[in-house]
Amino acid sequence: MNFKVLLVALLFGAYLLVSHWVLADPVQHAQLGVALALAPPLIALVLFCLASGWHRLIAPLMAGVVVLIWQTSAWLSTHFSWLYFLQDAGTQLCLALMFGRTLLAGQRPLCGQIAALIHGGLDAALARYTRRATKAWTGFFLAMFTVSSLLFLFAPLTAWSAFSNLLVLPLTGLMFVAEYAVRLHCLPQRRSEMRFTDTFRAYSALQRSPAGDTTGER
Repeated sequence: MNFKVLLVALLFGAYLLVSHWVLADPVQHAQLGVALALAPPLIALVLFCLASGWHRLIAPLMAGVVVLIWQTSAWLSTHFSWLYFLQDAGTQLCLALMFGRTLLAGQRPLCGQIAALIHGGLDAALARYTRRATKAWTGFFLAMFTVSSLLFLFAPLTAWSAFSNLLVLPLTGLMFVAEYAVRLHCLPQRRSEMRFTDTFRAYSALQRSPAGDTTGER
C-alpha cells in the first residue's frame, strides 16, 4: 500500500476515534469538539482553492472564517454536534445523489462507467449488472443517511456517534465485499478478469477524468 494512503487512513481513523471520545462528553470537550468539527470543511475549502488555482483567496477566506467562528463561538460550543451530523449525513446524501443521478435517462450508471474503464466496454450482461449495482449503492447510501438522521434526532448522541464514527466505514467496506461477491456469482464468465482492487483504481481514474463518461450503454 502507498505510504501516503496508509498515513491518511491512519490519521482519519484517529480522527474518528477522537471524535467519538469527544461526543461522549460534549460539555467537557466543547472546545476540542468545535475544532475537530470545523477541521474537515476548512481543509476541504483550502484544498478546493488550491486545486482551482485560487491561491489568493485562501487568506481572506480564512480570515472571514475566523471572524465567523469568533462571532458564533457561544453557539458552536453547545451545538458543535450538529456540524458533525451535517457532515456525516451530507456526505451520505451526496454519495447517494452521485450514484443515483447516473441512473437517469441518457446517463450511464456510475458502476457501468467504472466497469467500462476496467473491461474496455460493456456487454449486455455486464451492463445490466452495473445498473443493478448502481441502484444498490444508491439505496445503501440513502439507508445510511436515513439511519444517521434518525439516530441523531431521536437517540442519545453517543449512539449516533458510535454509528457515524465507528460503524459507517466498516459497513461501507462490508458493502464493497458483498457487492464483489455478488458480482462474481452473477458474472462467472468474467471471474478471471475481476480483481477487487481494480474498482478502486478505475474510480480514481474516473475522478481524474475531465468530464467522465456519463453517456453510453444503459
